[in-house]
Amino acid sequence: MTRAGLWLGWCLAGCLGGSPPHYDYFVLTPAHPLAEPSARLASTPDAAPPTLGLSQVTIPGYLDRDSIVVRTDDYHLVYSQKDRWAEPLDVAVGRTLRQELAARLATDGITVPPRTSAPTYDVQVDLLRFERHGADHVELWARWTLRADTQLVHSGETRINVAVAGPGSDVAAAALSAAIGRLANDIAKQVKVAAAEAPRATRQAHRSPSTEAPRDRGPAR
Repeated sequence: MTRAGLWLGWCLAGCLGGSPPHYDYFVLTPAHPLAEPSARLASTPDAAPPTLGLSQVTIPGYLDRDSIVVRTDDYHLVYSQKDRWAEPLDVAVGRTLRQELAARLATDGITVPPRTSAPTYDVQVDLLRFERHGADHVELWARWTLRADTQLVHSGETRINVAVAGPGSDVAAAALSAAIGRLANDIAKQVKVAAAEAPRATRQAHRSPSTEAPRDRGPAR
């Protein structure tokens, strides 16, 4: 149901003498606080630190709604009548993933700003599943790409199950947050590999055959 539909429903309930429905709202929460990057990778004092952008997070249409969903099997979904996400789910995933990546890359001197026009590296994430599956776990299934400039550096697929400790949407939100942290581990690992290889590639690009003319050693004896 859209927000306009919810508003109309409240108005009709008020006109008919009923009370508006009560909803409980839930958020995704990163496990790590915001971290300040280290300057360890800076090759010169005035070198700008490498940056990672998260330019895109896409979710399936069935998740693009306020209601929290539970998958009962491969073909059946149940939408909660009262439990809602407090923000659009793609925004929540992007916010949480960005902070988890920043925590993992800070010691390598890589920043993950909220917005950047020309990042050193860019990651795009396509979520295929991101919901509770049955009574005992949540599932995250994502395909993602890492690029440097416009060149593809790595293409990955991450599929994670995280156990839940109870039936409520609060424990499901906590488990989904933990799953994002594990996705961040996979992405950060490849960013670190790319960052470690970048100085070597730069040195090789700058290395060229010597064009110095041979010295004249005089006439042969």
